[in-house]
Amino acid sequence: MKKVLIFGCNEVTDALLSVLCSDIRYVSEICLVSEDKACCDVLKKKYSSLPVRITTARADINNETSTKMMLSIIQPELIVNLEKPELCMKLMKIALFQGASYIDTTLYQWEDKELLSKQFELFGEFRNKGLTAVTGCSFNPGVITSLVRSVARSRLDSMDEVNIFEVNLKAPAPVTNIKEFINSVEYKAKEEKVILIKNGTSEEVAPLSLKIRREIPDVGARTMYLLNNLIVEDFLKEIPEVPNVRYFSTYKRKSTALIDTLKDVGMLSDTPIEIEGVKIAPIDFLSKVMPVASDAGEVTGKSAAGVFVSGIKDGQERCVMAHAAMDNEECRRDNGVGVNVFYDALALAAGIKLISTGKWEKAGVFTPCAFEPDLLLDLMRKDGFKYSLTDAEPLNIDMGDEADE
Repeated sequence: MKKVLIFGCNEVTDALLSVLCSDIRYVSEICLVSEDKACCDVLKKKYSSLPVRITTARADINNETSTKMMLSIIQPELIVNLEKPELCMKLMKIALFQGASYIDTTLYQWEDKELLSKQFELFGEFRNKGLTAVTGCSFNPGVITSLVRSVARSRLDSMDEVNIFEVNLKAPAPVTNIKEFINSVEYKAKEEKVILIKNGTSEEVAPLSLKIRREIPDVGARTMYLLNNLIVEDFLKEIPEVPNVRYFSTYKRKSTALIDTLKDVGMLSDTPIEIEGVKIAPIDFLSKVMPVASDAGEVTGKSAAGVFVSGIKDGQERCVMAHAAMDNEECRRDNGVGVNVFYDALALAAGIKLISTGKWEKAGVFTPCAFEPDLLLDLMRKDGFKYSLTDAEPLNIDMGDEADE
């Protein structure tokens, strides 16, 4: 058992506490810390009947003196980072100062593509202190790479191709004004080139240029398009024996009719014009008087994610699908959060349990891919994660076309 300090109070924290506080075998005490202590106190009260004791505190991570004072009082053995990803490096150094192990979910939740490299720069410091740091212990990439390695170990002699897929897993970003609406509609044109791995090297291609249509158990037939996801590039470092990797997801393109009309009449110009002595750009005027109702919100219906792994078994070609699917309404009813958050919380809870019991014990900085995959997956299964490994027909990958409006 370990004394755990959790930085950050959000939906994942809520779902995480539900799992961790139910079983005294892994964690002896949890201190929940945020700049908003009132938020922490709400969760403390919510889970006060569970066996693991929760305390709360307020802390500004940017205030080094007060943070170190708090650490001297709490004396945590494991620091869990659920703060904004840009605070990641500070929290890793806080763990080093305290002499505590460290774990986070932030590998692919920040625009800084070099975040993982920065974290690995601390490998030597964690190793010299005999401490374990695990980064990216969330569904993507931690569970995805664990599923791939589990398939490779149990179903294949060698891997040739991995196609990662997600169906209805994340809600679009909120849109509240015309500028945000334009950015969301022009997603295809604005998005960077998609990175895929082909014959062991990264290659740039256009987004939506490839598609697959497949029957996903418990979800139904879905069309998924080639999109960008940093997990693809991570395969070069984590699972380099896979020569071909791509990422597909469901995607709907919004109609451009409104934008086209506004553009035709000059209302999207950012050049100020003068009206009765007042200068304002037409698009800024629109942003003030024409709010756009957001179509973002909670994901509804069923969500699914997983991988198609192709390779050789006993001299024969074989394709295996590893996938998980769950209904969002049922997940909120049973767990209080949507599927995406629930999956992240289960992955993080399993990682914390494995560190606490010494089953994830390596000195340095690692991702979940560095450990035995079934350790993570088995603990998640016990806490409600349902997944399956099944033989599948090889994928037919077609040239993409315009996504459905």
